[in-house]
Amino acid sequence: MDEKPPGFRLCRFCLDRQGTGESDLTLAGDDDGCFICEGISGRLGGVTEKIISRLDKFEFSTFSIGLVLPHGVQEREDTLRSELKIRGGETVKSELAGRLAKAVVKGMRGRKKIDRLHPDATVLVDIGEESVAVTSKPLFLYGRYTKPRGVAQRRLFCEGCNGRGCERCQGTGYSTSPSVEGLVSKKLGALLGSKKFKFTWFGSEDPDSLVFPPGRPMVIESKNPRRRHAPKALRLKTGEGAMSVSGIHAVTKKFEHPAFVFTTRVVIRAERLVSREDVRKIQREMRNALVQYRNNKGRLVDKKIYFVKANARGKKITADIKLDGGLPVKRLVSGEAVSPSFSESMGMPLRCERFDIMRVWPKSGKGR
Repeated sequence: MDEKPPGFRLCRFCLDRQGTGESDLTLAGDDDGCFICEGISGRLGGVTEKIISRLDKFEFSTFSIGLVLPHGVQEREDTLRSELKIRGGETVKSELAGRLAKAVVKGMRGRKKIDRLHPDATVLVDIGEESVAVTSKPLFLYGRYTKPRGVAQRRLFCEGCNGRGCERCQGTGYSTSPSVEGLVSKKLGALLGSKKFKFTWFGSEDPDSLVFPPGRPMVIESKNPRRRHAPKALRLKTGEGAMSVSGIHAVTKKFEHPAFVFTTRVVIRAERLVSREDVRKIQREMRNALVQYRNNKGRLVDKKIYFVKANARGKKITADIKLDGGLPVKRLVSGEAVSPSFSESMGMPLRCERFDIMRVWPKSGKGR
């Protein structure tokens, strides 16, 4: 005859969770004597207060709680259920997380909701250490920026340390020269309580390019923001003139980068005097031209030029061009790994002195 397994003494929480009248389960006189949790189930009040205190620093509507249990707690419940052949039922980890979540909702007077799939804030609790960490889901913002000359789009690495961090850059690894990325990150960082941002650009331009209203679109991902409401517009001082971001609004994580079209005003320098016929030839040959170029990954890409409107004075050409996004403007002029190009059309080397961004919009034409 098989020897009957020893009885298990459990606290009221762990006993109720087993959902059985098994005679080998008895109520422990003291919660600390519980075979499974060793009293943890009855000591959640302090942890609940810590969670509420941490969450109070964040803007959120929904939250979830994840747990790290002390070593052996889950294993002891598994052992008990195996020996007594108890199947199914909620685990100690799931029950504790659920109780904490409900206590937090009650403690915050019902202003927050539990969402285990897509919470605004995620709480990780180490029950053994009674430590609490809160992270919030990223916030994605769409906006359009305009900028003066002398302001780069992306932050540049420090010339002294090439990104490693030094005294010159105060350990940041980045140049102190103004950039859209740096200025917007600093401003939004203070407003949203976020220290890290990721930018999705709709094309790029040179530091000495002007970007005119309504501006170039971009999407900004704010990592772990404490606040989730951003202003509709920003006006920033650059040291080179005013820069602005307008039309700021939240978009979903599933935001898809659309194909886009833009118009640019290009100043071109020729090696000889440019005639009216030269200008007419450029406008005629480059209108509706399908241009092929090799991108940064070495792939051949086709883009379209929709129209060119140009005028010339001496050796200088000023041209307004409407073209597909992604087509490199300077290489379109010089002909470097681009065909057809302006240099090819003119039959002589041309150099792009600068280009400004007049307008950018999705290729669908629907705009944002």
